[in-house]
Amino acid sequence: MKRKVKQAAFFYHLSTGILVSIVMYIAAHSCQAQQIREPAVAGQFYPADKKGLSTFVNGKLRQASAVSVKGEIMALVAPHAGYNFSGATAAAAYKQVAQQTYDLVVILAPSHRDPFHGATIYPGSAYKTPLGEAVIDVELAKKIAASSNEIALSVDGHRAEHSLEVQLPFIQTLFPRAKILPIVIGSYDFSTCTEVGKSVAKFVSKRKVLLVASTDLYHGESYDNCRQFSNHTLEVMQQLAPKKLYNELQSGACQACGGGPVVVMQIAAKELGADRGLIISQTNSNDVIGRHGGYVVGYGAIVYYKSNVSPRQVYQPVPEKVQKEMLRMARSTIEHYLLHQQVPSFEPVFPELLEKRGLFVTITKDGMLRGCIGHHESDLPLYKLLPQMAVAAAFGDPRFPPLQSNELDHINIKISVYLTNVYQIADLTEFEMGVHGIIMRHGRHTATYLPEVPIEAGWTTVEQEMESLSKKAGLHRDAWKNDTEFWVYRTQVFDEKGLLK
Repeated sequence: MKRKVKQAAFFYHLSTGILVSIVMYIAAHSCQAQQIREPAVAGQFYPADKKGLSTFVNGKLRQASAVSVKGEIMALVAPHAGYNFSGATAAAAYKQVAQQTYDLVVILAPSHRDPFHGATIYPGSAYKTPLGEAVIDVELAKKIAASSNEIALSVDGHRAEHSLEVQLPFIQTLFPRAKILPIVIGSYDFSTCTEVGKSVAKFVSKRKVLLVASTDLYHGESYDNCRQFSNHTLEVMQQLAPKKLYNELQSGACQACGGGPVVVMQIAAKELGADRGLIISQTNSNDVIGRHGGYVVGYGAIVYYKSNVSPRQVYQPVPEKVQKEMLRMARSTIEHYLLHQQVPSFEPVFPELLEKRGLFVTITKDGMLRGCIGHHESDLPLYKLLPQMAVAAAFGDPRFPPLQSNELDHINIKISVYLTNVYQIADLTEFEMGVHGIIMRHGRHTATYLPEVPIEAGWTTVEQEMESLSKKAGLHRDAWKNDTEFWVYRTQVFDEKGLLK
């Protein structure tokens, strides 16, 4: 009898223990789903009170300037230092999307404290700041974490990390209804970045999403090095070339504490259709406080967007009577500006002058270049654009002094009116020297040559023109060979010497 009682007691305690374990497991996971990450750096990196924080963020956003971006902004880079140091630069980044609406913001930030490999997504329901709770898309977090061994639901990297937290007040201010996906990146290689970036893109592709990468730039004791490394790092980041950025981060040529998150963000952004980057703002802690020397950190803001690439457009050549009218308008404009310091207005006497095309005005004196300025975009009618370019070529070309009245009888005016819009080419195999004008863009450096330039210069190879174009852009002669974008266009050229004299 005693043996049966002991057996019953044993099974009772065993079943009770199992039941308690199950209850504790369910409770733990339920608690995890409701877990709210409390502010860790409020009062240190940004104001701890709601009113003060809201006033600061809104004030910096009002002071920031919106830049014209011809496309849909999909991602941005913003710094994560204390707001007194980098808040204005962060505001410059967020200002560019202030008029947009997003239902999801993915924040990618580095881990400064917790060592781990890959990426972690906070496993709770929200991140909290003095402005309230930024709600996490819990179901999305679970799906992304389950999709890859490189991504885990974990508090690692989130406990006391500031780099993600400081982005939230800007996001909460601009997109109060958007959910967030808070991701912290630990140690990584390029395959890790690729897997995380593509996993994120896969699961957010049908959402109205903004990707944010949190990073500062150079950290150190040299102001000159800060400027040098930060300039180069931002130029590479702007190129939207994640493998190049990764390689230069590994070599030390680029310096950014959040370099990994930027690489991941770029991979995801490209998967979602982004094809351009644009540097919005740049500074450093020494410049912010107005005192050079001592420890210095670089800050920068970049946006990435899907460009509104125009289809190739072809225009008809303007007839001779319109050519003569345009040349007359150009000379009349220059003469009028010399007397009155104003650009005159004209009425379009021919329908061709109503067409919106690019245009260049070139002025030579005794056969030597005296000024050349143009406008590539097809956004103004010719009768309005031509006077502006005539004045710019005669009086605004920085390579020459303003034209004087005693030179009028010695100049020849040449007009290059576009026969196509400006369109991007995949590589130089699509470029015909002497037929196409070309624009080269390498980082923040840009230069252009009209179609006739290589003919006038006597160049016989594309390489010669590209080397000269690189030098014109302020780069070394071989810069055109790597990480360079090209646009081309065709023009119709006529001048006073050929038509009026």
